[in-house]
Amino acid sequence: MVKVLLALLLAGIVAAVAFYIIRINRRLARGASARKHSEQREQFRNHVLERLAHGAPLPTILEAIVRGVEQENPAMICSISLLDGAGKHLLIGAAPSLPDFFKAALNGIEIGIGAGCCGTAAFTGQRVIVEDIQVHDYWAHHEEITGKAGLRACWSEPIRSAAGKVLGTLAIYLREARKPAGADIHLIEQTANLAEIALGRSRADQALRESEKLLSDILENVSAYIYVKDTQGRYLFANGLLRKLFDAPMEEIVGYDDYKFFDAATAAERREDDLRVLQGGETVQAEEVSLNILTGLTAVYLSVKLPLRHEDGSIYALCGISTDITERKDIEEHMRHMAQYDGLTHLPNRALFSDRLQQALAAAKRERNHLALMFLDLDKFKPINDTYGHAVGDLLLKEAAQRIQDCLRASDTAARIGGDEFVVLLPIIEAEQDAGMVGEKIRHALIQPFELAGHTLHISSSIGVAVYPQHGTDEKLLVKSADIAMYHAKKNGRDNVKLYQPGMQEIIQ
Repeated sequence: MVKVLLALLLAGIVAAVAFYIIRINRRLARGASARKHSEQREQFRNHVLERLAHGAPLPTILEAIVRGVEQENPAMICSISLLDGAGKHLLIGAAPSLPDFFKAALNGIEIGIGAGCCGTAAFTGQRVIVEDIQVHDYWAHHEEITGKAGLRACWSEPIRSAAGKVLGTLAIYLREARKPAGADIHLIEQTANLAEIALGRSRADQALRESEKLLSDILENVSAYIYVKDTQGRYLFANGLLRKLFDAPMEEIVGYDDYKFFDAATAAERREDDLRVLQGGETVQAEEVSLNILTGLTAVYLSVKLPLRHEDGSIYALCGISTDITERKDIEEHMRHMAQYDGLTHLPNRALFSDRLQQALAAAKRERNHLALMFLDLDKFKPINDTYGHAVGDLLLKEAAQRIQDCLRASDTAARIGGDEFVVLLPIIEAEQDAGMVGEKIRHALIQPFELAGHTLHISSSIGVAVYPQHGTDEKLLVKSADIAMYHAKKNGRDNVKLYQPGMQEIIQ
């Protein structure tokens, strides 16, 4: 009897041990399976992130996400849809395992409540779980294609940006009607999060490309020469306008300095300004006149150069922006010329002549030199102007101005001060006789016949001469003396030169 009881007890113990061993093995198996799934999911996630890091296209990334879900869970059919630019329609982003007719029917679907699981999820921003497609109102308009595709359940998760904006949806389809377990919900959330990373990266890349294109469009189309140079003065970048100026593609500019494109003196000046930027950290603004040795053209530029710095403040390059102001400088020069020169003869006008006379007087006082001032009036000009017209009269004035100019030294100045009146400045003379000789030279030149517009014309001149300091020590007195001398030249029959003499003024009065 005791033996029987012991045998039964032993059998019970063995059975209990076997039961616990089975339970432990089952737990170990489930743990191993969970670890395997976890490892697979981690490998899948790392695979997607690696593709992201290498800049794979978004469709490739999305398909990798979808296939990763399906490989880990063979019963699931996965898809990712994206909102269009207007945010009103869903477009298929990746759905390699869904039938083509099903994708064609849902691609471009307008979002809203009842527009399938994905359309509803995108519209509400909430997860949508449909345990049985065949009996749910959200799929009432798509009953035929879901039946043909053999789909029974659909779980859809909105894919949101970091700011909470819906970007698209993740969908899990099954061929059996059921609701998701906790592990399924975790899978949906994790996959949607991974898709959000991919979409965020894609949007950031797209924004970067658009920014780069915008910057490139600005640089290539702005009416300025824009460039970047390294610390050695070698070009790192040249925009389209500068490449056109240099008549060279980018590869023939980058790595070269200004000595390739400008004459040595100009390149040296550029380098000096560059060093102020690169070594001194200055922002330099200057007008630059340069001869381009490739085109042979001289131009004037308004240039601004500024340093480019690393985060630590160290300078690694300079950026230059140059605007061609040649035309503006030409206009300014033309305006200056118009303000200071006679428009017909191109001789200095009264204002410029007065300035030069004052400078000559100051120099004469300082150096104790003599100078001479002549007043000249054309005789018989008015009858010619009245007889042959102003056009011929203008030709005569221009030719007379040229003949006067031809009688002078480079340091002398002739000016037209109105009508047929001219003045001449001889800033340095040795004696009064020198001024008289120049006056006679001019008088003789002007009595020679003028062949103009088919006419032979004759004029003469009356010239009055005053000498500093004998006839005046300032501009006012000297001008008055020369004017009086010219009046006497006219009174004495014209066509003669008169040097101012004391007492002339009293005779006029």
